[in-house]
Amino acid sequence: MMHCPICRALLNGAETCRRCRAELKQVQEVERQGREIAGAAMHFLALGDAAAAMRLLRRACVVHATPEMRLLSRIVTTAGASSAEPTVTTHASPSTPL
Repeated sequence: MMHCPICRALLNGAETCRRCRAELKQVQEVERQGREIAGAAMHFLALGDAAAAMRLLRRACVVHATPEMRLLSRIVTTAGASSAEPTVTTHASPSTPL
């Protein structure tokens, strides 16, 4: 977090805002958790498991929605929809009657 969410002062990594004295440790922890969940989603995406990645990205957006997470979520959703191809099932017919 670069700026205080209350007064927008530059934080420089501090857990307390120098201007408004807001305690930001919990907010920073939630932000960290969101990044970790998004990282796990990226891992699943790299493994080819778009469904698991999408679940984790939705969870990351609930924890700490950022424009980047929303964009990544849209990309994964779009990629998953475009890669879903209809499958053709063929049935083998018996060659000789019993």
